[in-house]
Amino acid sequence: MHNTIAISTGPNTHLDHLGVLADLLEIPLIVTEEKTFLLAKKYYPNLKIFLKDPNELSIDFLAQFDQLLQCGQFFALELVPLIELLHQKRIRICFCPHGNSDKGHLAKTLPKQDIAFVYGNQMKDFFLKKGGEYNALITTGNYRFLYYRKNQSFYDKWADTEVFSKLDSKRKTLLYAPTWNDGENLTTLFAEGERIIKELTQKFNVIIKLHPLLEEHHPAEIAYLISLYEKTPHLLILQDFPPIYPLLARTSAYIGDFSSIGYDFLLFDRPLFFLNPSNTTPLLHKSGMTIPPNTNTCHFIEAKWHENQNQFQAIRRKTYQYAFGEERSPSKIKNEILSKS
Repeated sequence: MHNTIAISTGPNTHLDHLGVLADLLEIPLIVTEEKTFLLAKKYYPNLKIFLKDPNELSIDFLAQFDQLLQCGQFFALELVPLIELLHQKRIRICFCPHGNSDKGHLAKTLPKQDIAFVYGNQMKDFFLKKGGEYNALITTGNYRFLYYRKNQSFYDKWADTEVFSKLDSKRKTLLYAPTWNDGENLTTLFAEGERIIKELTQKFNVIIKLHPLLEEHHPAEIAYLISLYEKTPHLLILQDFPPIYPLLARTSAYIGDFSSIGYDFLLFDRPLFFLNPSNTTPLLHKSGMTIPPNTNTCHFIEAKWHENQNQFQAIRRKTYQYAFGEERSPSKIKNEILSKS
């Protein structure tokens, strides 16, 4: 992958997407936030990473590369015509997805990319449905789980130190992963978070995996929630822990809304429960049960646990296969990228 660079200017969770792919493909990653840089050094130590001020990502700097991988932020697309004009060269822009959620369906258009990476057929169908312009779609499979397996002992030690050692090992652990509030306003944290905490911690360990954009867009609300409940027994409000699979591997059941983490959890074939503030029935929600409004969440989950586990097993496996398909080796992905040159 000569003369290729990955650049992340988004939230630190992108480390578990673009950072992982960059490491597997042996591509350096540039980040623009010191916090993201420090988290990468801690949780992705094999990743070749550089910290740069956004002002350093100039036309002249980017023009030295032939290929640029990005994740969620599309500033480089605006610079491509200028690089062509001033340096008489064309750099290729490659899009790395940062999750596979049921959000984004309100988007009317998708940014044009030279190459778009897709996990599997679900994402491919979505891109084609939205009329995305790509010179090539490259299927990656679930490379993030492959990466976790490759480094499992390292990540399991961090998960035990940072998370599970702080919880009661005799209890089942539930992971609540609310999405952030983008234009579709689908997060359930502010409407349901306190109910989740008060009811479920009576019987379960509860991990709340905060999306960093929730913290960025709603700092006062998040600070209040943390100050109110941070000392609650059997509860861990988790911040700044980008790797998701070491958490999911030891999670007994999942609670979510429209977060992409629910698709990741399908791999483990365990119960999924949903809070749904919309009038839609997303694909992922068909793989589990929706908690009815004004229902005690603890009583509902306890009563429906075994039914959920058994009734939706086939659907979970089918949906996972549609979302991620077969696993692909990094060498095959790399060769396919090079073949599109």
